[in-house]
Amino acid sequence: MRLRSPISVRETLEDPQLGVQTGRVALQAGAAVALGVLLTPVAAVLAFIDGGLAKDANCAALVGLAEQQKGLQPRSD
Repeated sequence: MRLRSPISVRETLEDPQLGVQTGRVALQAGAAVALGVLLTPVAAVLAFIDGGLAKDANCAALVGLAEQQKGLQPRSD
């Protein structure tokens, strides 16, 4: 189970301000309450199950692309 919510980072690197956008979490919690009330308390867990359908990003390719755009030498890991 997991709660999905975007995290925001603002200000400077010396004094970062971290925040969590609670809209998605509130929606997910509301869905859990609704399922628990309408069906059974066990059904409330369904709102927090991750189906694993999201695609993973190819981080190595993205880093390589960023390095190429900045004119850096690719890593030789």
